[in-house]
Amino acid sequence: MATITARRQRTTHPISHYWGLVKDLDDSQKLELVSILIDSIKPAVAKAVETDDEEYSLRPFTMKELNARIDQAEAEIAAGKVVDDEDVWRELEEEFVSEDAEEEARQLAAYHEEELLATV
Repeated sequence: MATITARRQRTTHPISHYWGLVKDLDDSQKLELVSILIDSIKPAVAKAVETDDEEYSLRPFTMKELNARIDQAEAEIAAGKVVDDEDVWRELEEEFVSEDAEEEARQLAAYHEEELLATV
């Protein structure tokens, strides 16, 4: 099974870091941030539409195409090639816990380094 983390690009900071930056914003600030983020991905969406990338295509589908996609999905489910929502949520939770632990370890190491330098 592919993991959720394999499908998204890793960042230098854990997701909890970014949440810490925005959680105290008021609703209007959050709305403005979301608008900025949406505008930032519009070129990628436009490119997917232009290239008619089958996986990310935004074009309308015919009933025949929709039924074919449903048949394909059912075949993948029967073959065990899918990740169910419980697995996805478990993986996300594990990733968040791991990222939080890594961040805490970095902060602790930085704190001890500062203490060590202060004693010198």
